[in-house]
Amino acid sequence: MECKEVKNTLPFKRFDLYNTTAYVQNHTLINRGIVTIGGSTVPQCIMSNNKYEAQERAIMGGVYLAASYLTPLMLLPLYNKHFLKNKGITKSLEDVGKKIIQVPKKYLKPDADLKQGLDETAKIFDKKAGTNEHKKAYDEIYDRYDNPEKLKKDLLDVHEKVLTTDFMTTAAMWSAIPWIATETTEKRTNRKDFSAGFNLKNDSDKKQNKGLKLALNLACCVVPALLFSKTVTKGLSKNFAKAEKGEGLLNEVENKVLKKISDNPDRFEYTSGTNMSKTIYASIWALSSFPAKIISSRDENERKDRALRDAGLFAMFFGGDYLLNNIMGRTADKFLGTKIMEDKGENLNFVQKFKLGIKNFNTLENEKGLSKECLKKTKNVGAGLYWASLIANTALIGFALPKALNKFLRHNIDKENNAELPVAGRKEALDYGEMLYKKSFNN
Repeated sequence: MECKEVKNTLPFKRFDLYNTTAYVQNHTLINRGIVTIGGSTVPQCIMSNNKYEAQERAIMGGVYLAASYLTPLMLLPLYNKHFLKNKGITKSLEDVGKKIIQVPKKYLKPDADLKQGLDETAKIFDKKAGTNEHKKAYDEIYDRYDNPEKLKKDLLDVHEKVLTTDFMTTAAMWSAIPWIATETTEKRTNRKDFSAGFNLKNDSDKKQNKGLKLALNLACCVVPALLFSKTVTKGLSKNFAKAEKGEGLLNEVENKVLKKISDNPDRFEYTSGTNMSKTIYASIWALSSFPAKIISSRDENERKDRALRDAGLFAMFFGGDYLLNNIMGRTADKFLGTKIMEDKGENLNFVQKFKLGIKNFNTLENEKGLSKECLKKTKNVGAGLYWASLIANTALIGFALPKALNKFLRHNIDKENNAELPVAGRKEALDYGEMLYKKSFNN
């Protein structure tokens, strides 16, 4: 949970495009919220096939925003304080030492200097508070343990419990959202199939086993949370310099995964102790939310729509934004003389450079070797390009994706309707289906 020094961390304190951009860049849920509103909820409501589908998407978007942005602010601080006290690291829920949870994970690895991490983190908080109370609190904890490795182990255990609990809580909320929307539609319309096809076909006679689906949804929330958090802890706590090499393909794969975690501890941080990283976010989405959406689908058409829609959203959110930022950022660096992109060596190939991505706007001012003029230009151009790529990404998600999925849905329903009729009536059925499709949203 890396603690970073940020000037004007909250954009509503004073509107400033660069500071606001830095805040959004480092808060995955805020970034995702903008994409959800601009690239999912609003445009996909507009692109819906009828008013019932539009209402469902509006409900899902609204509940998602409330669940994703309000609950972490309330629950994560409670999780942090509770597990620290429960482990005996802090003595009370309001102990000043509770912010020890924000010591970067890189200092909890076996070969790391924990004292350095404690001092650096305390310095940041004490500078803001104008006191030395955090330094005193961390020193008291460190001296009380008298064993850095034991303190590391206990802190990693707390991190694991926080991650597990947050993973489960978030997964449960996200998995419940489709149920809330679809149950609302069923109560209002007394129809059980995918709402996008209401004006295109009749409901199927197939009965749905909601009890089994809910049980599978619950499993998707619990099992991945346990496995993911334990794997992260194992990767961060393993000393690869002293570890013996295991034999076999499974051991080789496991070691590669654990080494990847060990080499990238920052990818598993919570900014300010409450905002999950993109890696954690992506894991909850892929391992819990996505399969839960597929399981809770009302029919085959909705299952296909959700699979393709979420896959497209996932690819654009984690890949499209990254790709656009790379193209725009590297173009600006080349022709405008900015320093937007990370550059950790001159001998890197295209793929290696692409993986570096854009710089962290929160720490850009501390970068050495940048003139005031270059820094100013980099901040202004970088912030503008960041929002330009975000807007372009949301446009693709919001309009291009649903337009393609609507055509796919209509094609599938036409095939279903056509297969159920005698040959003589199929041409008329297709013509009638096309007429209904064009009028469906107004009806």
